[in-house]
Amino acid sequence: MFWRILFDSIVRRKLRKALAVFAVWIGISLVVGLLMLSIDTGDKMNLELGSFGANIKVTPVSFSIPVTVGDYSLNSEKVSAYLEESAFQKLKEIFWRNNIMGIVPRLWASAQLNGKNVPLLGLWLEHKIPLEGGEVFVSGARQVYKHWAIQGNWPLSGAENTGLIGQELAGRLKVSLGDQVEVKTDKGSIDLEVLGIVSTGGQEDSAVIAFLETVQKLAGLQGKVSEADVSALTTPENRLAEKYRIDPKSLTSAEYERWYCTPYPENIASGIQETIPNSVARVVRRISETQGAVLTRIKGLMILLAIFTLISCSLSIMGILASAILDRRPEVALLQALGAKRTNVLALFLVEVAFLGILGGLLGGITGSWVGRGLIEAIFGGKPDGHLALLILSPFLGLIMALIGSLGPIWKALGENTAQVLHGN
Repeated sequence: MFWRILFDSIVRRKLRKALAVFAVWIGISLVVGLLMLSIDTGDKMNLELGSFGANIKVTPVSFSIPVTVGDYSLNSEKVSAYLEESAFQKLKEIFWRNNIMGIVPRLWASAQLNGKNVPLLGLWLEHKIPLEGGEVFVSGARQVYKHWAIQGNWPLSGAENTGLIGQELAGRLKVSLGDQVEVKTDKGSIDLEVLGIVSTGGQEDSAVIAFLETVQKLAGLQGKVSEADVSALTTPENRLAEKYRIDPKSLTSAEYERWYCTPYPENIASGIQETIPNSVARVVRRISETQGAVLTRIKGLMILLAIFTLISCSLSIMGILASAILDRRPEVALLQALGAKRTNVLALFLVEVAFLGILGGLLGGITGSWVGRGLIEAIFGGKPDGHLALLILSPFLGLIMALIGSLGPIWKALGENTAQVLHGN
């Protein structure tokens, strides 16, 4: 009898049932779309914020050790120490390999250009690292230094006799695009074609920039680098990361395991340092903290919008269901007069509302995934990741929205005096 009454109740008053399903549908579509955007925001915003530059700096360990003899302090820059270029290819084999998005080993040397002493910088301009499965990871200045302003073009792989020149140095020595310049060192010389004039706001503006292998030959330092920049996808630091930084021993075993498996900037820097012999990997706080602040605020905004959408749609459902349930007061009173317990009537209405909520949630999950994909493609210009969990979650969200919106009206209808309702009062 219960299921028969329930079925008759669902098929009657189709317009109001459709309005309730529609309200849940719209609400869940927006919520799922915003949640998809919030989830994808982390990695995709990190990739976009990669244009700020590398967020981890790798230098020889001797650079961080103060050398003092008596009253004389030796500058760390004067300590002859280099890193092995080959070690940086191993970064795509470490635990955090999927978080390493760019690697740029750098070698500084001294050279002469037009009779003037100038800094010479060698870089991975575009370097290929073979990976397991036959894939190739392409990294270098072109991928990491997206914030560099280039007038002209980047040198292409295979054209070792081409390079860049800093804007300040080009103006001082009257060098223009397309010029052939002779770069001399104690170990040899090379004629470079200037393909681009670069402006970075840093010391590169006063340097000649060429392929790392070219500078290694000119400096007589084959296979050596002075430093490296690494761009990594990281998670903004939270209370757990701060707790570890203050006192690592204060973490419980569960907290330590969670900390160890989270890509905080310090964790990835530690993994890099362990892989590169005689190195120190430091987080560039200015970039890392900016990325963390931006990501945290955007994610918080998306979640807040999703919560407000959920609340507003629940209120809309409450209005629709309140009107529908209050119109059915005589039906409720008659059921109670015929001997139905309040719990039986409550169960009847709740099952009906649950059906409407789940149906609206299913429809909302499907259209919400389309909304999320559209937002991600419009904002980031890339394909979104798959989020099957949101499709599974959407019917439960629809159920929650419908139950929250209906409990008040149902309880009010059950609390009315049966005799008065049947008499039309």
